[in-house]
Amino acid sequence: MIKVLIIDDEPMQRQGIVRLTPWSDFGAEVIGAAGSGMEGILLAREHRPDVLIVDIKMPGLSGLEVIARLREELEAEYIILSGYGEFEYAQQAISLGVCAYLLKPLDDEDLASAMRLAAEHIMERRLHLQAAKGAEINGTHLDLPEEEPVRGYLLHAVRHMEEHMAEPITVREVANELGLSVSYLHKLFARCGTSFSAYLTDCRLRRAGQMLREGDEKIYAVAAACGYQDTRYFSKIFQKHMGVKPTEYRHRKNL
Repeated sequence: MIKVLIIDDEPMQRQGIVRLTPWSDFGAEVIGAAGSGMEGILLAREHRPDVLIVDIKMPGLSGLEVIARLREELEAEYIILSGYGEFEYAQQAISLGVCAYLLKPLDDEDLASAMRLAAEHIMERRLHLQAAKGAEINGTHLDLPEEEPVRGYLLHAVRHMEEHMAEPITVREVANELGLSVSYLHKLFARCGTSFSAYLTDCRLRRAGQMLREGDEKIYAVAAACGYQDTRYFSKIFQKHMGVKPTEYRHRKNL
C-alpha cells in the first residue's frame, strides 16, 4: 500500500483532498494530514510516507522548505499545490525534484494524474529495491559475502532459482543441487540479510514486473512463467508486495 501524507494549512482544502480522492484507485491510503509545515515534517518522520501532497505557501515553513528538509531523509514523491500567483516557485520546485506541480483550485483529474505518476515511480523503485547494492545475476541482486566458497554457493543457488523460476522450486532441491544441507543453505541466505523464500519471491516478482512492463502476455501466463500456477494467489502476492494488482500495474505503465 502507498502511504500518503497531506500538508496544507487550509482546512477545507485539506479535508476535501482526504475525503474526496479515491485513494484505493491508486493502491494508496492517507496516513496523516497536517495543517503546518512543521507538523508535516514530524508526521513524515514518524510515518515515512511514500507520497507527500504539499501546499507551496503556508505560514511558517513553506512547502518548498518542507521538501528541502525531508528529501534527504525520505525516498518519496512530492506533489506541490500552488496558487496562480506563485509561478515564481515553479523553477525551485522542479530543482527539488517534485513529481507534479498542480494549480489551485485543485482539479480532481489533475490530482488523479499526479497520483498515477507518483504510484508508477514508487512501483519502479520497489521493483528495483536492491538495484543499488549487491551482485547482479540475470537482473537479480543479492548482498554476497566476499569469502569463498560461500560466495560461489550463493551464486550457484541464485542462478538455479533464476533458470528454474517457472518450476515449483524448494529449498531442499536447491540444497541438493549444491550438495549442501538445508539448514546450511538457510544460514547462507541469512548472512545476506534475507531468507531463501523471501529471495525467491523477490526474484519471481521482479520477473513478473518486467514482463508486465515490457510485454502483453495474459496475467495467467505471467504468473505461470514466474512459478505461480494459481493466478489468484499470484495477484494476491503481487498486490501485497507492490501495492497494486498486476492488472493495475500494467495499466499504470501504459498511461
